[in-house]
Amino acid sequence: MRWLVASLLVVALALAAHALLRVDFNLGAPAGPDRLIEAIDIQVRPGPLDIARARSILQVRPDDGRAYRVLASKAVVDGDAERARALYAIAVRRSPRDRPTREALSDVAFAAGNVEAGFDQLDVLFRVAPTLREPLLHLVIPYLGDDRVQAALVSRLAGDPPWRAAIVPMLLDPSAPPSAALGLLERLSRRTQLSAGEADARITLLRRSGQDEEARQLWLAGISVTSHGDDALLFDGGFEHPEVTGEYGWRAAPPPGVAILSDGDDPAEGLQALAIDFSGRAIQSPGLTQNLALGPGAYRFSFAVDNATDAQRPFAWRLSCNHPHEPLLSMPLAAAAAHGWINLQARFTVPVGCPGQTLHLDFLARSIAEQQLSGRLRLDAIHISRH
Repeated sequence: MRWLVASLLVVALALAAHALLRVDFNLGAPAGPDRLIEAIDIQVRPGPLDIARARSILQVRPDDGRAYRVLASKAVVDGDAERARALYAIAVRRSPRDRPTREALSDVAFAAGNVEAGFDQLDVLFRVAPTLREPLLHLVIPYLGDDRVQAALVSRLAGDPPWRAAIVPMLLDPSAPPSAALGLLERLSRRTQLSAGEADARITLLRRSGQDEEARQLWLAGISVTSHGDDALLFDGGFEHPEVTGEYGWRAAPPPGVAILSDGDDPAEGLQALAIDFSGRAIQSPGLTQNLALGPGAYRFSFAVDNATDAQRPFAWRLSCNHPHEPLLSMPLAAAAAHGWINLQARFTVPVGCPGQTLHLDFLARSIAEQQLSGRLRLDAIHISRH
């Protein structure tokens, strides 16, 4: 008798182990709800075997919404819309985080022209499956010109969902219609305060669309009033606010061998100047620029310079239109032999059709030997005024 009990126990354990291996370790034919669903989901559309598998899942796990989703997709294939809606409703109630269910419901909603319902499903998808945010938003962005799409997206963004930051790179993508992307951000700004990334994206999009003056005013509105300085056309020409950077502030991108820093030792005006130190390496440009938004007309450009470098060739301020790219001004700085502050000025004209410009400091060296620099260049009291 004992040997019979022992034999039965061994057989029972073997059967249990075999079942566990099939369910938990993907050995043999699919078994268990999870493996059966995996086998179903690799199919393009559910076939008779998949329907049988879904029903077998419901026999052992009647609350598995994924199985109802499979039955609903078969109803869609069969053209039974009412049955499909009923089954999808059960599926989403019982498995609210199931990605294929949400994807299917969004497809159904958008296909029926129900944009609001479609975005309800996308909102959930973006929350439960962060990896889907970028590819699905890429599909949405080209349709931003549709007022229904824009309104629905703004409504979700205004609720500050965890995927809100993902919209910024999408709006800046070349595939996004600039006017529609701007419209969405303007609409969103009326509902809630824009994040720093969204505000920067709005300014960038305004520049891309040739609305440089509006972009600059928007940028100025976002910084401290005390940082504006007294020059409305060029920001911080006295270098008194090095903490302020951005689209229309000074942008410093020094190459290796160059350091750009504030200098409070005997400035030309105010409390400090800008110092550019060179350590003897060859350079092509010091890496100092500022975007401008000057309207058509005649201007005067003035500045102070203290050139204590060993440069064989001059530095020069260069101003050019952005679109189309054409030079407006090339003003050499004082030669290296002249130490101490020197005030210089020049005149230039901005033509019609040049809404945005770039001012940058250049170095007019031609050979590697001439590009090797040591010493310090100081700048201060930069002003642009209408002439």
